[in-house]
Amino acid sequence: MSQDLILRLEETGRIHWSIIDPGRGERLESGELGADNTELPADLGGVTRTLVLLPAESVFLSEIDLPARGDREARQAAPFAIEDELASRLADTVVVPGSRQENGRRWVMAANGETVEAWQARITPLAVRPVHVLTDAMAGADPEAGLTLFDRGDSVLWFYGEGARAQGQAAGGALDPKLFGSVISPLVQPASEHGITVSMTLGLAGENFKQVPRGDLDLAASALSAGLIASLPPLLGERLLSKMDWSELAGPLKRPAALAAALLAGFCLLTGGEGLYYRMQADRFDEATVAEFRAAMSNVTRRVIPAEAERLLGDGLARLGGGESGSSFLQLSAALAELTADTESVRIDHVRFDRARSELLVSALYSDFADFETLNTNADALGIVLIDGGARQSGNAIEGEFTVRLR
Repeated sequence: MSQDLILRLEETGRIHWSIIDPGRGERLESGELGADNTELPADLGGVTRTLVLLPAESVFLSEIDLPARGDREARQAAPFAIEDELASRLADTVVVPGSRQENGRRWVMAANGETVEAWQARITPLAVRPVHVLTDAMAGADPEAGLTLFDRGDSVLWFYGEGARAQGQAAGGALDPKLFGSVISPLVQPASEHGITVSMTLGLAGENFKQVPRGDLDLAASALSAGLIASLPPLLGERLLSKMDWSELAGPLKRPAALAAALLAGFCLLTGGEGLYYRMQADRFDEATVAEFRAAMSNVTRRVIPAEAERLLGDGLARLGGGESGSSFLQLSAALAELTADTESVRIDHVRFDRARSELLVSALYSDFADFETLNTNADALGIVLIDGGARQSGNAIEGEFTVRLR
């Protein structure tokens, strides 16, 4: 058995709540909550939706034919369609359109932004999702009347029917009983041909007036058609329309997620620190190699890279009989890395070292056939020699081979 939870807000922050069986039109439980209460003293296990009745004096409600192809365009156009009817600045107002109805129109609700935030905070811990929003004036309206005047006690609620309400203008609202007598004539005039339903307690009578007992807003709201309810704007946020409370589901995962994030941050710091340490050590070794070269060969004044400095020192030792003839794998690898460090268009695929010839056999991927010529031009400045082994087109890349030797 599905049940409706009805929450009717007052401007004072007090909430009138009730649980309704819509099938039987019967109120099962009801009560009031003060502004500080955040729990309902009732079993909500059978509740399948929540209807929130907002005070009509705090909400602008209108029905508009928006020139929009979808919900996104409707959200963009709605504020400007009702801007002239609002009593507050558009920048301070939340304007939300509903879904398109069969007649092509959309309901649009607007309210002060701070007030909407306060309503959201008040309703969220109490409601059972999905949450639908309407005004108390709409809830108390007679669907067959051109105008409904409902005695709420502290105010007189008014709401125009479909035949009497004007597009873009307020469809309903609330009046102070003290001012009701002075505005009744202009209020009734647009609906005089469509019939007027009034609460008996207002004491109004006339040819087009239909007097009815003062009804119950919660029962009337629960009896509204499902199509009308579905078309209403989600003024309190689309999040409350979802039956799934993601924030509640994510609650138990917050602590593991925080621990995982901390571990990841620690790992990144450790990896980054280790990489920085090794880079600093490599720079120290390179500086020491160049310094040793400068001390041993002061006659060489041009700039040399660490790989070339090591090679020249090795050649010098070889001539003196104290070193190996030829180049080492590490020298060639360092020179190749230096050569391709700033070239994004060349990617080294694989490298093979020929110990007998003291040379690297390199397979690379080019983005253009001219890439090898660029490498060859830069190689001379690094003290190495490149020997082209040819290139061929393969898919979107160019596969090339070349040999690296030290001079």
